[in-house]
Amino acid sequence: MKRFSITFAMLLASALCTFAQIKVFPMSDTEVLIKKNAFMYYLPQTTLEIKIKVTTETLVPGPYSKYAEKYLCIKNVATSSVSDVKIENIDINEIAQPDPNACFMVVCDREANLNYNSRGVIVGYNCGEESVGYQYAESHFSKKTDIATPLFTDYGVKQNFTKNTDTTYKVVEVDSVFQKIPIYNKVIISKDEEMKAEEAANYIIKIRKRLFKVLTAQFDTDTPPTDIEIMVNELKNMENRYLELFVGKIERETREYVFYYTPQPELSEEKIPICYITDNDEVVEKKVENSEPVYLVLKNAQVTKDVDNFYGRQYTLKKKEKNMGLYYRIPSDISLSVDFDDFTYYKSVVAIPQCGYLGHLPVELFKNKNLKVAFDEKYGSIKGIYTK
Repeated sequence: MKRFSITFAMLLASALCTFAQIKVFPMSDTEVLIKKNAFMYYLPQTTLEIKIKVTTETLVPGPYSKYAEKYLCIKNVATSSVSDVKIENIDINEIAQPDPNACFMVVCDREANLNYNSRGVIVGYNCGEESVGYQYAESHFSKKTDIATPLFTDYGVKQNFTKNTDTTYKVVEVDSVFQKIPIYNKVIISKDEEMKAEEAANYIIKIRKRLFKVLTAQFDTDTPPTDIEIMVNELKNMENRYLELFVGKIERETREYVFYYTPQPELSEEKIPICYITDNDEVVEKKVENSEPVYLVLKNAQVTKDVDNFYGRQYTLKKKEKNMGLYYRIPSDISLSVDFDDFTYYKSVVAIPQCGYLGHLPVELFKNKNLKVAFDEKYGSIKGIYTK
């Protein structure tokens, strides 16, 4: 009997030596001391990268706008600049990062094989080495750069100078009679704005006459040209370029702004201003006078609420476990929308790990020396548990 007890004790001690004893502590625990076989790992969190493409359309009045009605009978022409901002496109990307609020220390009675990516986020336990690429989030806010370029170049169809004849008189005596003799002096002067406007308007009329002849097949020869379509298009383009001198032209400028936002674990429903659009059609990061916010609206679908409640009851029944296994996450679905001026420009649903359930594996599992646990490096969730 004594020999049997000794043999049983030796077998039990040998078995215990083959079992890995593991304990996991949050790094926020101030009572934990670093021991010999201690390792650290992160769970991931998701940062949202919001890309907003904004187009500003500005109606620039033509240099001859005030003569449009006089020479072309075009009324209600804009004589001052008018701008309008439009949100052309919105993209929201998910960027995985280490969560500074989900850092854990693993303490083992022997060396453990933890697998990480390049940022220290856990990807496996006893799963072998794994190479994982990582994307970084860097703040970027593009600003408008004004470059002075000529918007209108066709100011006339002839020379910019004209000859002006001045008449003076010289008094001479002819046969005892004094007579005034006119003397003509021709002076070259620069054309004023109205003269140029009249010249451009006359040229528009000439273009329309030429276009009419082409469309009605009034040619100098009996055989019509083969490139009629090209002629029509060129005449219309030329007319439009000269009309811009009177009615103005629309200048378009497209800019892209990039913003980053990290949802917090306690998120239920939130409305965040990510930027502001001013009355002067500028996009700014902070609120200024006469500006309207562009909102990022987030709502947690609470898909992990039942899991949280269930395990919460279990921990209460066990009076809170002292020893924990490896921590993991179950992401929650978050509905996203981007709103501006009572209009929704973007809608989507994304999985955000830090807004879901944070749990841990039972510490008893790690007594199995063949245990392997694979983690999703983007969400921190468990991809698989293997015991063989």
